[in-house]
This record gives sequence, C-alpha cells and structure tokens, in this order.
Amino acid sequence: MPADSQGNDVTAVGVPVTGHMGVGPFGTPIPTPTEGADEAFVLPAAFKLPGLLTEDGGFEWSMESDGDPIVFWQDGFSIPSGLAKVTLKVKYAQTDETVRAIIRGKTADANGFITIDGGGTSAKYVVFTEEIFKSGLIRRRVAANVSIESVAEDKSERGSVLGYEVTYKIDRSPELNNDHLGEWLIPAED
Repeated sequence: MPADSQGNDVTAVGVPVTGHMGVGPFGTPIPTPTEGADEAFVLPAAFKLPGLLTEDGGFEWSMESDGDPIVFWQDGFSIPSGLAKVTLKVKYAQTDETVRAIIRGKTADANGFITIDGGGTSAKYVVFTEEIFKSGLIRRRVAANVSIESVAEDKSERGSVLGYEVTYKIDRSPELNNDHLGEWLIPAED
C-alpha cells in the first residue's frame, strides 16, 4: 500500500523482527557503500559475532548534540558546536568467550581464567549492526571508532537469562568522512 495523500505509509514503519551484529578490532576495514548495499553481504572473518541478544536487548542508538551552539551577533543565527555524544546500547544474552573477549577487551587463558578491570577496557573496535524489519527492509550501520563506555551485568536470577548490557561510545572516524557512523537502508524486494 503506497502512502496516502498525507504521506502516511504503514509499510514504511520500522518494526524490527531480527538482526545481528559484528565486532571487529579497531582498524578492521569497513564495508564500502556498494558492499554494504548488497543484500547477500557477509561480514569478514575479522568480526566476532556475539550471538543472541536478549528479547529487550536490541540496538538502541542515541545521538545527542553536546555543548552550546555557536551563536552569532546577528539575531537568529547559530551553528551547532560540532560536539556530540553518540552511543549504542545492546544486551548480549550469551555468556561465552566471544562475549567475554569483547566486553573485557582480552581473552581468557587455557584454563578459562581472565582478570577483570572494573574500570573498563581501553580496547577500540569497529561495530556493524543489521536489523531486518517486518516489511523486509534491511537497515545496516557501521561505526569505525568505538569503545566500551559501560557494562552492566543482569542480576543472577534462577530461570532467567543473565544478560550483559553494553553501552558503546562512538567517536568520529576518518573512514566515515569524520562522521560517527554510516547507514544503509536496503528496500525489500517486491
């Protein structure tokens, strides 16, 4: 159903039904615009796949300007400061070495032992997300300069999933024209 005369189009409403993400080491090449637009695109092996997300743990993007705008003497003229706080929040459902290596910034030894610095990790990443909507539309995003801002572990409850809510901080990247992220919208095939 196309949009009505008011521009209302229920087929254009984003209702995510599934998706996945990949986390690669900082400096991992990002997909080109053409590669990312290919419906059959597969992430390179350098990306770790953290697997299942909790039901309420899908991608939560936040993009907020930060800092006061630059105001000019002439009334009504200003420009944004250029500063921004961009984050991605996601909740991992799996407790495995892939998730542990991502959120801790290091790998366990042969005994499965790892030390944890509660202050976080200085590891930097490249993050790729893909969401598939009910309409068949695919939205992909890539950020090339990412660090972990916080990790919150769910309370351990019998019979419940122990999730890891991770907030990624996204900084500007020269690979993305000094912007924070790149995005593809790939329409559903008719």
